[in-house]
Amino acid sequence: MKLKNSDKVILLGLLGIAICALSIIYIAKPTFEKRKAIVDESAQLEVRLRELQDKEAHREEYEQGIIEYNAEYEKLLSLFPADLKQEITIMFLAGIKESNEFDISSLGLGEKTLFYELGKNGADEVITNTADTATDDATATDATAADAATDDAAAGDATATEAEVADESEELNCYSADFDITYSGSYKSLKDVITYIDNYSDRMTVDSLNITYDGEQYKGDLDLRCYSVEGLSRPERSLELSQVEIGIDNIFVGGNGASAGTSLNKYDDKDGAEIETSYDFYTMLNPSTSDVSAKVVGQNGTGKENTVISNSDNSTSTIVYEFYEVDGKTYCKYTLDNDQSYEAEVTSADDVKVLIQSSERKNEEDKVAVKISINNKASIPVYVKVSGDDTVSPRVTITKTGSVKVYQ
Repeated sequence: MKLKNSDKVILLGLLGIAICALSIIYIAKPTFEKRKAIVDESAQLEVRLRELQDKEAHREEYEQGIIEYNAEYEKLLSLFPADLKQEITIMFLAGIKESNEFDISSLGLGEKTLFYELGKNGADEVITNTADTATDDATATDATAADAATDDAAAGDATATEAEVADESEELNCYSADFDITYSGSYKSLKDVITYIDNYSDRMTVDSLNITYDGEQYKGDLDLRCYSVEGLSRPERSLELSQVEIGIDNIFVGGNGASAGTSLNKYDDKDGAEIETSYDFYTMLNPSTSDVSAKVVGQNGTGKENTVISNSDNSTSTIVYEFYEVDGKTYCKYTLDNDQSYEAEVTSADDVKVLIQSSERKNEEDKVAVKISINNKASIPVYVKVSGDDTVSPRVTITKTGSVKVYQ
């Protein structure tokens, strides 16, 4: 059948409409949607670009902030030991007894407990039981995600293992341990013990203190809690077990650090004043604004300039004196901030005298101070005189082991 011209026109019109519709559906619409996606992405990238440009303008400020933050972080971290060995706890308690008229009749050593976790990638997490709070939806989502990631994980095992090792090396776990003490002593010794705990190099707190007075001495219970921050990046401290008193073979002779027949009262008459003019080793503390170094440690005597170690940090430093014997000779090794040290032979045959020459603080900005540890493993006693220290805010804190007498 032959179509009329009018029918052809109608068919051509319908064909044109169909072609236009198909062009819109399959060409124009995808192009429009793609353009819209590009415009949206471009807008997001422009916002991101402005953010990055703003951060770039403050790059030096942010980088300096990172340095200051890391320094403050390390400063806070240094307040906590890297381990909680019971041997160190015993040494701490031995220091209490040796430095004060303080008797410990019973002691309970608690096991360390994980109470806080500096989590992966800097996410701090309190240790809690999350098993009961997980929902079925979360479990299903985790399972789906795990299935979807199986192939990728299998392809990148080596990379993942390296990342896990890196994460583990940066993880730090926080532990605490409680130990209870039943004590007796004078009122002054009790105050001195609290000060000793407060100034001790390891972080610890007094959780509770019970005091009773029986007319002669004070008695009660003291509950302490000590803390540590442990991880692969913070190796445990080396501990010489010889520093821990474990008794002696013959009970009729003196033990380590307390020779038989030796009493530490040689300079008691003048409260150690003689040591200020005649001493073997010294530590000098000067104000932060002084023209000389804030902390100076050395051996006394002519031509001993090479024995001096020092720094001018306006902060609290640690100084460790170690006295020991090798081949019948006595030596002293002193260390400043685990950074500088010097070893010298002790020339005196009867005793060793150490002068700690301190000074008054100039103002609140004067932060110069030291925590001094004196460890004597030698057979001769060590006498220490602290002179000129600030009476309101002392610069000097001393802990000791072995045969050591301190005059303050």
